[in-house]
Amino acid sequence: MRLLIRLRSIEDSKYEMQYHYHLQGFIYNLLKGSKYDYVHDKEGYKFFCFSNIFPAKDLKKNDIRTLIISSPDKEFIGYLLQIFNRPWNKTVKVGKMEFDIESTLVLENRLPINGKYSIITGTPIIVRMNRNVYTKYGVKPRCDYDYLYWRTEYPVEMFLLQLEMNLQKKYNDFHNLSQMRRANDPYRPSGPEDTAIPALFQRAIFKKQISTRITMKGSEQIVIGTVWEFAFEGWEDRELIQFALDAGLGERNSLGFGFMNLKKEMDPEC
Repeated sequence: MRLLIRLRSIEDSKYEMQYHYHLQGFIYNLLKGSKYDYVHDKEGYKFFCFSNIFPAKDLKKNDIRTLIISSPDKEFIGYLLQIFNRPWNKTVKVGKMEFDIESTLVLENRLPINGKYSIITGTPIIVRMNRNVYTKYGVKPRCDYDYLYWRTEYPVEMFLLQLEMNLQKKYNDFHNLSQMRRANDPYRPSGPEDTAIPALFQRAIFKKQISTRITMKGSEQIVIGTVWEFAFEGWEDRELIQFALDAGLGERNSLGFGFMNLKKEMDPEC
């Protein structure tokens, strides 16, 4: 489920490219004093993601922009809607950009029942591999790093496997499952877990690689993300794909990375 928020620019300003930390803080402030107050300090997965403020270009006064917050937790989205439905006299500040709330709308972004479809990245996906993983794929970085961000010179199988394992762990955590729910998936090729070809993301279309800076724990860091389209035939695990669409793919979803959008394939006869 997702909440679409229309924002009206208060004044002319440059577009804030480093929006991640500011938007995350904006959402945390909305949660203060509620049953979701714990999310700020929660270790591990937060179970929400958000888009950038789009279109991503410099603002003129009274420009209308859009922000989307997504989550597999319908009550979480419902709570945010209640907050925005109250008399709102606050300014939404994202770095140096300032907005008023114009309108809000809850969207049920459901997968189609029949036919082919894709999910595409609205914001780059971040995937890291620890030393045990990347050495098994023969990756030899300049230094003996504990973790590496996946980038295009590394094996794509390594990215897809880590992506699916991360997704399954998030799903299991959200539903309080103790084991990987798809460990016996008949479509998963046999072989060691850390070298098997992923079953879910069999049609992955790479778009581009992006380097960006984010602020974390008071310091600026460079992260490497990638943009993809994942196409599906309709036989795959719909529940898991829907969860990916709602929760986001890869890491740092609560900083706005891995936000996904649905792309439906049109009937050629239409």
